[in-house]
Amino acid sequence: MIDRRGLAATILAGLLFGTSVPLIKLGLNFIPPNTFVTLRFSFASALIILLLRGRGWVQRDLFRSRQIWIIGFINALGYVTQFQGQLITSSSNATLIISTAALMIPILSLFYVHEKMEIRRGAGVLSGFIGIVLLVTRGQTVDLGSSELLGDILILATAVTIALVFVLSKDIVEQKGGRAVTGGIILVTTVLLLPTVGFDRNPSIEFAPVAWLYVVFLAVFATVGAYYFS
Repeated sequence: MIDRRGLAATILAGLLFGTSVPLIKLGLNFIPPNTFVTLRFSFASALIILLLRGRGWVQRDLFRSRQIWIIGFINALGYVTQFQGQLITSSSNATLIISTAALMIPILSLFYVHEKMEIRRGAGVLSGFIGIVLLVTRGQTVDLGSSELLGDILILATAVTIALVFVLSKDIVEQKGGRAVTGGIILVTTVLLLPTVGFDRNPSIEFAPVAWLYVVFLAVFATVGAYYFS
């Protein structure tokens, strides 16, 4: 029997995650990339500490774990490459390439936790990659000197980090629970993102009101909200 509530929550999480790519592209017109992603996670962390701390989202002993810091570093790296990549590639390409994370998870699981992959499943993963490559390239020859290609490569790096975070956090989620690990990853990611702000060309927090709207929406709905329902 299908768990309708669980299915609805998963669909909602997917929709919330899906809104992030076009909003990031719009927000980058106003905010430097590293500042943007750091503000997003800073607001998300503030929300977790102020409103969700008593609901199991924060476990202090978790921050003594090397694993949570490794996962947080990978997550932070992935968001930096995403925001940098979206500066120079299209939202449609970014969405398609990020979706390959779902195809990478069974491959990484094969090597990391030695999960078996059936031939049928492997063929599905391969055909999925081929389909996405054709959609991104539009069936045309790739211009190796284009800035869009560099952006696509950065987004591909993001997809790899998403898959890595999923696979590497599996064990710790079983031990500590999903909400505690989610809260821990967001908080650690925020701490690790802070130094990146200094690498922006024109770091500033004087933005148009609509820019702050993008930051808050991404923090509340596409970060905390999406993780909450996932």
